[in-house]
This record gives sequence, structure tokens and C-alpha cells, in this order.
Amino acid sequence: MIARLATALGLVVVTALSILRIVRTPAPVPATAPDTVFSAERALRHVAQIAQRPHPMGTEEHDRVRDYIVAQLKALGIEPQVQETTAIGTRYQEAGRVQNIIGVLRGSAPNGKVVLLMVHYDGVEAGPAAGDDGAGVGALLETLRALHARPTPLPNDIMALFTDGEEAGLLGAAAFVREHPRAKDVAIALNFEARGTTGRSYMFETGPGNLDAVRALRAAGDVTAGSVFTTIYRTLPNDTDLSELALLGVPALNFAFASGVERYHTSHDDVAHLNPGSVQHHGLQMVALAEKLGSGALPRPRTGDAVFFDFPLTGLIVYPTWIAFVLAILLIPLPLLMLKERGVVAVLTGSATMLVTTAVCAALTIFVKLSGPALWSGTYAAAIVIAAIGVNLTVYLLLDRRYPNRMHEGALFVWATLGATLSFAVPAVSYPFVWPTLFALIAWYSRRLIAEWIAAIVALMMLAGFAYTVSVVMLGVSGGGAIALVILTSMLVWLLAPLLARVFVDWRFASAVMLPLSLVVALVARATTKLSGDHPARSSLLYAQDADDGRAFFGTTSPRAPWTRSVLGEVTRGPDWTTRIDPSIQYLYGHTVPSAAMEAPNVSIVSDSTNGGVRSLTVRVNAMRGTTAIVVRVDGATVHGATIDGRVVDTTRFRQRTTNWMTEYWNVPPEGAVFSFTTDARAPFSLEVAARRPGLPPSITVPTRPDSVVASQIGDASIVYRSMRF
Repeated sequence: MIARLATALGLVVVTALSILRIVRTPAPVPATAPDTVFSAERALRHVAQIAQRPHPMGTEEHDRVRDYIVAQLKALGIEPQVQETTAIGTRYQEAGRVQNIIGVLRGSAPNGKVVLLMVHYDGVEAGPAAGDDGAGVGALLETLRALHARPTPLPNDIMALFTDGEEAGLLGAAAFVREHPRAKDVAIALNFEARGTTGRSYMFETGPGNLDAVRALRAAGDVTAGSVFTTIYRTLPNDTDLSELALLGVPALNFAFASGVERYHTSHDDVAHLNPGSVQHHGLQMVALAEKLGSGALPRPRTGDAVFFDFPLTGLIVYPTWIAFVLAILLIPLPLLMLKERGVVAVLTGSATMLVTTAVCAALTIFVKLSGPALWSGTYAAAIVIAAIGVNLTVYLLLDRRYPNRMHEGALFVWATLGATLSFAVPAVSYPFVWPTLFALIAWYSRRLIAEWIAAIVALMMLAGFAYTVSVVMLGVSGGGAIALVILTSMLVWLLAPLLARVFVDWRFASAVMLPLSLVVALVARATTKLSGDHPARSSLLYAQDADDGRAFFGTTSPRAPWTRSVLGEVTRGPDWTTRIDPSIQYLYGHTVPSAAMEAPNVSIVSDSTNGGVRSLTVRVNAMRGTTAIVVRVDGATVHGATIDGRVVDTTRFRQRTTNWMTEYWNVPPEGAVFSFTTDARAPFSLEVAARRPGLPPSITVPTRPDSVVASQIGDASIVYRSMRF
């Protein structure tokens, strides 16, 4: 009994350590640290200045933040440049007047190439943006100060780019790549982001040919990174400023902390909720890489891709993809030998049992429907994991008694086949399956307890924390996140079954312990996971006014939220034009209200001509003061080409396209924004224009939100719409 308890405790401890090492942030360094050391306390002083209030493009707060960054650069002896231009998004239907801030820390032996450190200083309309991306701005300013304090400067130039308009569609980065003369000088780019307010700063994305860049990352020491994350991210419909830098074709690394996603893009993305340890982890990597790359040869050598992952004690393990092929070749003979020794039927019976049980458990996650704070709850994740362990272990022990060794050997065959296949097909994703399989096969052949423990430690250290990250941090404990969590848990159970069998011995004991325990943990999760300031519910209210007919509507896109429902009362569907000018609004629900008579955007015709069956129309759009963005949409005609402020709109890299031409333009200048279209001459069409500004009109009053409810994304806003027929 003591041995069984010790084994169980050991497995729990190893699993906990695997999770802890990917959630633990470094201790923040105080401001009393030496000048050359990065201090989160010093960086947070900048964040406190930046994140006083929301500062989206087109607001006075945005300009205050811009001026603050410029002043801080000047205080370091860096002469900043503000790149002010109209930016046209290449990933989204967005445009706007951006103000990028660029400063260069001069090197002692520059050769014209630069190491680029990049963050963005704009935020969404709903929140002060302490995490996204005030933390990055504060970390970059502190990094520049620490580098400037060095007794000898770095040989290479370090360029700091504070982009504008990232939240508006990566606009500042697009303008830098498209227009800035020094974009061609970038030798390697490092971007720092956030998708929450806490957690470790993951290196989650790379540029092409990442072997050299990832090797340089080892200089940072305490890193969390894995080529499986970067490979998966490349398939997702997500972007950061680095997506625009990809056009430069240079090596690149992307960093972000992603826990506390409930506060992402909300009014609780503030300094009070920001983890200083997350800022410290940003800075440790930023300084270490700046020193490493700033002292090395530029441009960096061209390399292929790497397989890489962090592991306790060893740090970041990096090797070229050809080694993955070698490992696969080493792996293949072992399961083939197993087939020869045990027989095809015996091994494949175990394999089929494992695959079927895993698939059934994954299918059962359809009943896991969590939302709000429960979606990101580690306690709910624990309940799911315990249930998956119980089901898989019960099946294993039940059949292992009848068919000794078949179940585990079949599982090893599945693992080995999967590892070898991935090594050839997607080598960057192979390591979480190849290395645990190799150690498990060694344990199977040796029949030694110590070998089983080594295999368990390797597997759990590589996969337990990974599973937690994918579900609890990245995807949530529902839908795809729950499926991934259950599949990885099930696979681990079958891989480590001989060691688990030493704890539970009998299938009846396994089911009698694990399944009720899962229910208890789920009940605890239900009782303790509540809406709060740390885990708030999101809400946004919208005043929508049609300037053409004078009607006004007050509503929301999520009327079922309790607080929002209490504010709106009975609701009906809002005007159709709200769905046309914002694809993210499926329907607006609320009720009609008296018009606040807000000023409508003004559209004036600059030119309108027809030539050879093609109509060319140019209009100027002006918006009332305080407008953050306007939406311009052409309805009823195909737009063959368009320019905004004289710049061509390139749609070849757009993530999504709408049936009708439209774009959102941020920070409309006093002289207005100029749009030019070419259409078929015989096709009449409507030009729809809507202007958005933060806040509701004075005629609409709402109660103060409780701490457990936060404004999100655009927050409470007012939109005024008008249309013109051509």
C-alpha cells in the first residue's frame, strides 16, 4: 500500500511540476537593481503612465501616450522619429492615419543592418491596455534604458518600433513595411504582445528559417517555447504585427503572455490586474536577445527550420529538422520488432482498443459546455482529466487481465507510428511524441522500474504542461480545448499504464476512485468558479442613429447577459444597417430611443466620371470630432479597384473578404479621408458611411457596472449612419 501511495504521489508531483514550470513567472526585479539589469518595477512606472485610460487611435489619450513615449526616448538620448502616414491594411479591410514611433540605439560598429524590437502603443476602446500592449511598451522602454546604461554600447544598431494601429488591423506595421526607408535594413525582428494580463511570455511564432533565431533564443535562459506551438499558430486565423513584417522575409520571433484572457480587451486590462512577473519575463528575453543579436553578425545566417522545446534542467533544446528524420528511422525498427515478437493480431488489438477508447472519450466532450470564467478554469480541466484517466485506465486494466501485455504494447505501437509519421510529415510537431515513445520503449524492453519512472518523467514533463497550455490557456476548457485535453490525457494513460497499474491494480478500484473523484472536483469547480473582478463577464452597449430617417436604437449584440438584460429590458432586433457596416455584428438587440441628433459623417464628391464603361468616383469623408473610426461600404456594385488617400488597396493577403467592398478607417484627419472607386458605369450603387465614437450620448444613462461585469472591445459606443445613392 505504501508503494502504491508513493507511486501515485510521485506521478501527481511530476504532473504538477510540469504545469508549474509553464505558468510560473520570474520574480519581478525591484527598481533598486543595477542600471544594466531589467527591472519590472521600473517598467511598470511606464505602464502606469500609458494605461491611465483607454487610448485607441483618434483620441486625445492616444496622442498623450505618443508624446510620453517620444519624451522617454529623448530622455535616453535617442532622437525619435514619428512616421505619420495613411496605412492600408493587407490582412484586414482596415485603413487609418497612423503615427509610428521609431528610435535607434546607435551601435559602436553598425553596418547598416538593425535588430528590430517591436511593440504597439495603441489600445482598444474599452480598456486602458496595460497588458496589451502597455506591458510591451514599458518593457521596451526599460530595455532601451538598460542597454543604454551598458559601459560599452553594442556593436549593432538596435531599432525600437512602437507601432500604431495594431488593434485597428496591424496598420502601423503595414505602413512601416510599405513606406519606411529603413524597413529594408531590418535583419531580425522581435515582437512582444499580450493576450491577457498574466502568465509566462511564450515564444509562440517564428519567421521563416527559424533555426538560427531559435538558437539565439537560448541566450535568454528561462524561456517557454516549442516548435509545435509555432507550427499550430501558422495554421490559425490569428495575427500580430509580425504578420506584416513577414513581407520582409527576415528571421523573426514573437512573444506574448496569454493567461488572464478574461480581462483581454476589457476595462480590467489595467495595471491593477497586470502581473509584474509577466513584464519581467518579457524584459529578460528582450534584453538577453538584444545583447546576443546586437553583438552578433548582421544579417543573420540563412538557415532552415528547427525542432525545439524547453525542458527542465537542459533549457531550450534545439536541433535541425533532419535530426527528426534520424530519430524516426531509429524509432521504426522497435515497433516492427514488437510485431514480430508478439504477433500482429495481439499488438493491433491493443492499438485498436486504445484508439477506440480515446475516440469515445473525446466524443463525450461534446457534453462539456462551459463559458465565462469556467472556460479558463484549471479546476474544471482537472475534473475532465480525472474522468479521462478513470475511463481509459478502467478499460486498460479490465482487458490487460484477460490479454496480458497486449494493451500496452498496442499503445506503444500507436505512439511509435504517430511519432515516426510526424517526424517525416511535420517534423516540428514530432518531439512531444518521439521522445516519450523512445523512453517508453526502452522501459518496455528493459522491464525495469527505474526505466518506467524515467519514461514517465519525460512524458509528463513534455506533455502535461503542454496539455494545460493548449486547453486552459489557449483554447479554453470546452470545444477544441476539451478535445485536445482529453486526447492527450488518454494517450498518456496508455503510454504510462504499467506504472499506473502499480497504483490501481484492479479496474474496479480505478473506476470506483477516479470517476467519483472527477465528479467531486467538478462540483468544487462549479462552487468556486464565479464571476468576479478577476473573472468578469463582458458587455458592450451601442447607440445607433440613422441620420437619413432620424431613428435611433439602443442595444447590444449579447442581450442574454444578465447585467445587460437588466439595463435593456425587453428587446427587439435592431436596424439592418448595423449588420452591414460591421461584419462582427450578427444582430443588434434592444429598443428604439429618441434621437440624440448626433452629427452625421459628411460625404462630399471630389470627382465623378465615366470612361469606356468604367465609372471612377472619388469622395471625401469628414467625421465629427471625437470619432475613432468610420466605415465606408459600397452596396450594389462590384468595385474593381480602390485607393484610400491615394494609396492602392491590395486585397491579395486579406484574411476574409466581404461580398460588398468596405473598409474601416481610423483616426480621420481634420481634412477628411479620400476614397476612390472604379465600378461598372451602368451599375447604380449606394455608398454607406458610419462614424463611431466612444461613449453613449448624454440622453442615455446606464447604471454603473458591478466589478464582475466589464466593458469589452469597443466598449459602450455611439454610431451615426448615413447613405448616398449613386
